[in-house]
Amino acid sequence: PIVYSFSLAIYCTAWTFYGTVGEAARSGWNYLPIFIGPILLYLFAFPFLKKLTLVSRKQNITSIADFISSRYGKRPLTAPLVILIALLAIIPYISLQLKAIGSNFSLFVNQHDTSPNIIVLVATVLVGVFAILFGTRKVEVTDYRSGMMLAIASESLFKLFAILVVGFLAVVTLTGEQQSQSFDTIDFSVWEISNLFSFSFIMQTLMAAAAVICLPRQFHVTVVDHQDEKQLKMARWVFPLYLLIFALIIPPIAIAGQSLFGNSVNADTYVIQFALNSNNIIIEMLIFLGGISATTAMIIIATFALSIMISNDVILPLLLARATSQQQAIPLYRKQILMIRRLVITGVLVLSYL
Repeated sequence: PIVYSFSLAIYCTAWTFYGTVGEAARSGWNYLPIFIGPILLYLFAFPFLKKLTLVSRKQNITSIADFISSRYGKRPLTAPLVILIALLAIIPYISLQLKAIGSNFSLFVNQHDTSPNIIVLVATVLVGVFAILFGTRKVEVTDYRSGMMLAIASESLFKLFAILVVGFLAVVTLTGEQQSQSFDTIDFSVWEISNLFSFSFIMQTLMAAAAVICLPRQFHVTVVDHQDEKQLKMARWVFPLYLLIFALIIPPIAIAGQSLFGNSVNADTYVIQFALNSNNIIIEMLIFLGGISATTAMIIIATFALSIMISNDVILPLLLARATSQQQAIPLYRKQILMIRRLVITGVLVLSYL
């Protein structure tokens, strides 16, 4: 149950690790919806989550595309349409995650003019190898992949620890006497409580609540990898608590970043700037690896989920449609399915890199 609960935190990507601080510095409470939506869903819509996992388990659901298709009577075009939408959304998203790795590496090594493409290429290859090795050992999607889920849960803990270290540095900065004079440069109007009741804030909260279920990677860890009720019962409290800690640590980092760095640096890089400002190689490595954890965990599960959807809901039905009744009765397609999934993972990463 504890591994399951922390694996849900792949919801927190590189944008959550770096970008929410920048969003908070620019717009105050506007960063909150991505945290509030999932928290409210897990606390107050638990019967919905419970039924979702129960129905999916009974019907042997393997992906969000499979689930939506089953709701519409397994119409032939439903699952491919969902997969197409997912591909159009996820490939650019993975691309942004890979780009974050390269740009953040350039900042850490202080080489702004150096092309980070080689670092991005190495990261892409390593992520692909990990996803293939740990995700394509078994044909059965609903079989629990303990190695992969333990790795994802560990990465979630690591990035939480890293952001807490940044928060500690931010609090130390805010309490320092030498920074007390620079608060005049901070626009505190963006932190007014009235901003919490705007239409856009409410709509973004609803979208985040939907995203924590509908994103293919989230559906996979929440529903497909769900094994028993104990997991969801623990996740109901652990996952919201995780998000709450993450959300509470953002304002001190944003305000301290404005106080210390002002407009001289991009607000989205405040987390990195705190690490560099510490002049401590251990802290710098910790923050960099925290961002890497947020990025790689998302990419691994997203590509794996896409490979399942394409192999199970597009390619395999085509193969079975052409096979004879005798061939359909014999499990001839094990190697082909695994190969298809590996090719899809590779293809998605190549497109994202390009």
